[in-house]
Amino acid sequence: MVPPDPSATMLHIRKAMLADVPALIALDSVAARDPQRARQISDWQASDGMHVAERAGQLAGYLVIHRHFFGEAFVEMLMVAREQRSQGVGAALLRHAIALQGQGKLFTSTNASNTGMQRLLAASGFIDSGIVHGLDEGDPELIYRFAGS
Repeated sequence: MVPPDPSATMLHIRKAMLADVPALIALDSVAARDPQRARQISDWQASDGMHVAERAGQLAGYLVIHRHFFGEAFVEMLMVAREQRSQGVGAALLRHAIALQGQGKLFTSTNASNTGMQRLLAASGFIDSGIVHGLDEGDPELIYRFAGS
């Protein structure tokens, strides 16, 4: 039996390009039912803060980072293709954001109902930093900070 080609399983993370937008819209679980998300993905790509993870030439997920959170770095969106979940894509994207940030502070948030993301953040070294009520009725937004920053 021939061992698998390591390049087929390795993740490569890079800046998103305009040509990636259709595939990003296709992998995003919200964009299929929300046309505003599709426009938002285009805007994120144009803003230069979007990074993609690809495996074997296929996009597996994306990350959007900006500095609009009190001047600090903030992971605004982390999305992993449904079929790529639980395979380390989200963790790799978070490690990339941490590396980009260096010694500065890095924040992110997720809904209280998103327990999968909460587990990923805890496993990636993020700690509770606050809570915001009223953004999504009945589903508070939990704020996290990378503990190393």
